[in-house]
Amino acid sequence: MTATVIAYTDGACSGNPGAGAWAYRVEWPDGSIAADGGGEMETTNNREELKAVREALRHIRERIGDDPSWRIVVRTDSLGVINWLTRAWKRKKNLDLYPTIDPLVDSRVRFEHVRGHSGDIGNERVDRLAVEETQRIMAAQSGGGRAQ
Repeated sequence: MTATVIAYTDGACSGNPGAGAWAYRVEWPDGSIAADGGGEMETTNNREELKAVREALRHIRERIGDDPSWRIVVRTDSLGVINWLTRAWKRKKNLDLYPTIDPLVDSRVRFEHVRGHSGDIGNERVDRLAVEETQRIMAAQSGGGRAQ
């Protein structure tokens, strides 16, 4: 029996480069949800988009390992992420990230493009998480919060 897990991923940046963050939301077939995010002060939107996919796939792999009966759908509003990770586009930047992502993308992974800010609930939620994380990082840097 095949089971499908859905991961929504997004990255955000205030300035490009600037403070930025990644976020994912994983929806398991049993109805459980996992979400996480992180970021840094000096980054780019594309770096954070790629990190979101990496972290979502790492989370999924922790639960399912290499079980071939699973299908993984990654939904992102970044055509760049899809095209770089499927190698439809030449990789020119963020070359340090691909060795940490490529081993996680196998025949079980399928990418789907969703339009950003179009009402897709999963995409809206990860967008909000990434923006909130970016704001937290900026506040911590300016002394308005505590960096973790």
